[in-house]
Amino acid sequence: MMRPTLITVLYNSAEALPDFMASLHAQDHDDWRLLAVDNASADGSASALAALADERTTLLRNGTNLGFARAVNQALSHAASDENQDLFILINNDTTFGPDFLTKLLAARDRLGADVIAPRIMRMNDPNESWYAGGAIERDWVLRSIHHKHDPADLAEHSIVSFATGCCLVLTRNVLQRVGLLDESFFVYWEDTDFCLRLEQAGVPIHYVRDPVLLHHVGASSGGAFSPSFTRLYYKGQILLVRKYCGLGTAGRCCVRLLANRLSHPERQKGDLKAMLLAMLSGLVFRLRETPRLVR
Repeated sequence: MMRPTLITVLYNSAEALPDFMASLHAQDHDDWRLLAVDNASADGSASALAALADERTTLLRNGTNLGFARAVNQALSHAASDENQDLFILINNDTTFGPDFLTKLLAARDRLGADVIAPRIMRMNDPNESWYAGGAIERDWVLRSIHHKHDPADLAEHSIVSFATGCCLVLTRNVLQRVGLLDESFFVYWEDTDFCLRLEQAGVPIHYVRDPVLLHHVGASSGGAFSPSFTRLYYKGQILLVRKYCGLGTAGRCCVRLLANRLSHPERQKGDLKAMLLAMLSGLVFRLRETPRLVR
């Protein structure tokens, strides 16, 4: 098995790090590296990680919050500067996993010969409920990604999907050289959807495996689902994504559809309406950046 470099972004992550690092240090496959990027956390995340780390961990510190996509790219470029490093695992640090997690994940990757592979992810507050059990890109109502929430016992152990979340995603050097790094136009949220759309365009399959499994504290990095921060970042990214792939006109119509849905079903909607509207307007005018490439 190849030695993987796990890449994680810290942003006020101090509370989550002890459980994450305990999971990592307990792995029966102990030939790994961890490359963490601290995005100017205010809670001592960098110091907390340093206290928990061993020689397999490298920490990069940013003076300001550069966003998730840019920090991941920073780490990927740093890790890939080692010409012997060909396997990378993007992983959130608000996760925990069993001792055989890496062994099973790497074995599945080797068995399938996959350039991209994602495991099943369960909710930490309800370990019996899936947060991600495969996923898809939908284009019928608005362009969006969805997480499959049901994983029946008779489902195949492995399937090809059109969407995988960046919460835990295995990538090879080969695929990064082929499709590029994450699009830094997306500060956080939807960068994984954009990456999956580029994989689709390049004809690269995304492999989903039911086993191994990890637990995820959903929404921890942005203050929780439907917090003002989440609302602002989520809807800006969604409209930016639609604009990138479908054009400005379709993005404008998407804004109208999302707003109409919000107003017609207020009992089902959460989050601040003003923040949602301002975020969508920002997505319509924000300047898209060129997708960075992995330097060989």
